[in-house]
Amino acid sequence: MRRLLMLTLMATSTLGAAVTADRLTELRARMDTLQDMRDDLRDALDTKDGAKTAALSGEMVRLLQQDQEMWKEQGFDDVLKINRGTIELAEKIGSQAKNGEVSHALESYLALQKSCASCHDLHPEKRVH
Repeated sequence: MRRLLMLTLMATSTLGAAVTADRLTELRARMDTLQDMRDDLRDALDTKDGAKTAALSGEMVRLLQQDQEMWKEQGFDDVLKINRGTIELAEKIGSQAKNGEVSHALESYLALQKSCASCHDLHPEKRVH
């Protein structure tokens, strides 16, 4: 019976590690996608393409929201705060683009870049356990 209990505990801890590894792989893939989207967003702003800017910023919001639960679970309040601020900036960019306020959207984009960089500087993906 004791041996069965030990095997169960070992399997459970291994399974938990695999889930974390999968989530970490998904997180890194989302980060890469977000980086590409941020570059595309800048291009859309440079060409004053309001529709594309709004669409890209909306997709960024959707992707950023996917990470919120993990930041909560991990107790990463600092990262969660940055994540929420970045979502607000992406929503603002989308709204400004829809309203034809491309110059304001560009200003918000610059703030979004700083917000992204501040999270990257924390390297939350290396802190996930």
